[in-house]
Amino acid sequence: MQTSFSVSGNIRWVIFAGLLLIFFQTTHGLPGFIVDEFRFVMSSDYVWPISVNNVERSISLRVLLSYMRWLPLAILATVPLSLALQKRIIPRPLKTVDASVIPFFVFILISCLFSIDPNTSLLKVFSVFLMYGAVFWGVWLYVDAVGIEEVANTIIDLSVIVFGLHIISAIVNPTGAFPYLGRFQGWTFNPGIAAGHASLLLPLALWIALQKSRWQYWLLVSAMLFVLILSQTRTELIAAGVGSTYFLARTYPKRIFVSLIATISVLSISYVWIEAGPRMFPSGTEFGLGHIADTLSDNNLNTGQEYNELELQDPWYDRFNPRTADAITLAHRTDKWRMGFEYFLERPLQGFGFGVEDQLFAYHNVSPQDYQMSGAYMHNSYLGLVLQVGIIGAALFYVPLATFLFHEVVTARKRRDNPLSNALLSVVITCVVAGMFSSDLYSMGNAKSFVFWISVMILVRAHNTSKDINLLSKNSGY
Repeated sequence: MQTSFSVSGNIRWVIFAGLLLIFFQTTHGLPGFIVDEFRFVMSSDYVWPISVNNVERSISLRVLLSYMRWLPLAILATVPLSLALQKRIIPRPLKTVDASVIPFFVFILISCLFSIDPNTSLLKVFSVFLMYGAVFWGVWLYVDAVGIEEVANTIIDLSVIVFGLHIISAIVNPTGAFPYLGRFQGWTFNPGIAAGHASLLLPLALWIALQKSRWQYWLLVSAMLFVLILSQTRTELIAAGVGSTYFLARTYPKRIFVSLIATISVLSISYVWIEAGPRMFPSGTEFGLGHIADTLSDNNLNTGQEYNELELQDPWYDRFNPRTADAITLAHRTDKWRMGFEYFLERPLQGFGFGVEDQLFAYHNVSPQDYQMSGAYMHNSYLGLVLQVGIIGAALFYVPLATFLFHEVVTARKRRDNPLSNALLSVVITCVVAGMFSSDLYSMGNAKSFVFWISVMILVRAHNTSKDINLLSKNSGY
């Protein structure tokens, strides 16, 4: 049931700013302008020296942006609080979801007591409180005021910027957009992040393209598929395949075979590039369309590269492919999971403290060389949370989420006439599948978590609204 509180339409811009700031935390370059030379440049960071009480310090633009991403979330969380103080009443009725998060909040607070880094744990706990207040109260009230489509359109608008810049990056700076092995990363730090953007937002892009059938939206879908395919990120391809196929099959059940053929086609093209790309552009070979011709004609022998010249003597299709070599270990994820299970046996019930997942290898004296290439995280949202808060804490987080997701999937057949709900559920499914290979569902500062929890909130709200309507109908005698 909708609330009677009035929420400003400007909240849309707060949500948009929050999404924009969170997404662009992962950019590998920041734009700048040199006045003397009158030209734009890209830099990894900008640092300004300042003097405070005769002490020289520096301010980093990237650090400032890192802090600024929390400002929109704080504003969204403050909106319902200010409304409650003004009206002296809770802005919306308490729901089951509010009761289900309390035990988890209490548990992660307690986890700070036995954390290996209490200060970090406290900050991470605060970020969860902030995300909960921003999404399940601030954005919830905004949806009550303007409807679900307005929020979905805000995410679509963000997608246009994100993938427009990816395509511009590929055109203007192909060497930077394809840094190694022919893998596309666009303007982000690595190909996995770019692919994560695509898999996350693809269901919503498909929804609006199929609903409005405008060429602009199909161009957006094409840009997402371009990024997804050329990134060579197998895990995100699997997640996108599961989530987007679910959306198409649920929304158009009579065309399920067409949906399956489309998904299989995208996956097939992707795996062809996973096999061909690293062989055509081995490490040290700059990406360029001209180099494709060099590869096919003379195996890159005239490109001036110095990578394994003996191997370059072989036909390009016979070269070593590191992407295929590490497929069995999922890019060394299985090695991390093995160590993670060993760490789990040390603290199966209480864990090592919420938010310290990236410190576990260093805590156990693992050499940074063993994990620095793939990051310090476990790359598994389920094992990662168990290691942080133990079995009990992870159950308090995932059991309510899994129960609700199962209920939504089972009852989705009753709402085939609501493609947007199917798209939002597909976003959730995509993130849940991707969570098996990445640590982001509970990390509130990344792009996936914000869109994921907004999607969950809208589905929870729709579920509660339908229950309220059914209750009113029964009480009215209908």
